[in-house]
This record gives sequence, structure tokens and C-alpha cells, in this order.
Amino acid sequence: MQSVFRMLILVLVLVCGLVTSSPAVEWQLKEMGVGIYDESQGYDTVLTVLQRGERWSQKQLYDQGYFANREKKFGAWLVGPPVDSYLNRFGTPQFGCKYRLTEPSGKSTMFGPHGFYKPGFTTVFINASGQTGSWKIEFYLWNRDTDRETLVDSRVFVIEP
Repeated sequence: MQSVFRMLILVLVLVCGLVTSSPAVEWQLKEMGVGIYDESQGYDTVLTVLQRGERWSQKQLYDQGYFANREKKFGAWLVGPPVDSYLNRFGTPQFGCKYRLTEPSGKSTMFGPHGFYKPGFTTVFINASGQTGSWKIEFYLWNRDTDRETLVDSRVFVIEP
């Protein structure tokens, strides 16, 4: 009887260990893009993309105020599952993101980690008013529990004069 009780406790401990160490949902990319987005109302609840693209006129973006970091901005976004679907055992989001921005000159800068808004998206303002040419943005998923970074996706976009 004692050995059956010990075996039952051992199985229970193993099952509890598996449940607390495995994530509820893996993070999956739903959308990523570069363009103009609007943060005027509900910026943290709804991603409002006004225009997507790969080629942009620096003069038009500047003239329309998209480099001024106001409500309508030029930048990038990353969309995944709702934040509540990947909370760790402490109740905090298991994933965040980092991004690397590479300028036409070849200079590359890593930013982050940043969090996601509750619906599962993040936005990045890009001030590309200084250089024309080919830019690249790479998004990395950052795991809070392991400190591991995984490339999610990247976009190349061109800023023309």
C-alpha cells in the first residue's frame, strides 16, 4: 500500500511539473508589414494600418508629417496571438519582441525588448527621413523565460527621394 501511495505521489509531481513548465500556446506570426499606421484612437486595442508598401517617397512622407511621430506614423508592425494566450507561470507575457533596423549605409541597430499590446500586436515608428535607399527591419521574438531570441520575419523597403 505504501509503494502504491509513493508511486501515485511521484506521478502527480511529474504531471504537475509538465503542466507548469509547458507554454499554453506557441507564438505564431499573423502579420507583419511596413507602412503608415494610425495611433489616434484605441492605439492599444486596434491596429489601424492606412497604407502598406515596399517603396516610399521620402518627400511625401515628410510633407504629410509621417516622420513627425504624431498620430499617423511611418513604421512597421508585428501581429501575433493575444497576449493572454502566452502568459508564463507567473502570469506575465512569456514573449516580447526585439527588432533590428538596418539603414542604407549598412549601420544596424538592435532595439528592445518591447512588449505587445493585449490584442497581440506591436508597432515601431521609423524615422527614415535622413537616408534614401534600401532599409531592412527584422523582428525577433524574445522569450522572457529563456532570454532566447528567434527571428520571426524581415522586410526590406526602399525610401526614394
